[in-house]
Amino acid sequence: MCAHKIVDITTGDEYRRYLHKCMVGPPSKRYKKRIEYFERAIPNGFHKRLLISNGDIVGQIEYAPAEASYYPIRGNHTIVMNCIWVLRRVRGPNFGKKLLAE
Repeated sequence: MCAHKIVDITTGDEYRRYLHKCMVGPPSKRYKKRIEYFERAIPNGFHKRLLISNGDIVGQIEYAPAEASYYPIRGNHTIVMNCIWVLRRVRGPNFGKKLLAE
């Protein structure tokens, strides 16, 4: 049986070390700008959630209201998804749908 959970790391400390990086690879050249963006965006509604399955991080989703988005998108009651992914090796349990529903 697959035990999984989705954790909002913008509100907790346990997985906070993953906040400023993309888990797919090493920190990007824009790492410093990403940190600056998060410092502004989190108080304005940005969220990053990790999908953890059997103790391993296997996915994530980043989203924010348009006014806190990294992208130049505007609109009332608009949520912008910066990133969503699930590792290919865990395909099948509808994890992408679970991240979106969360």
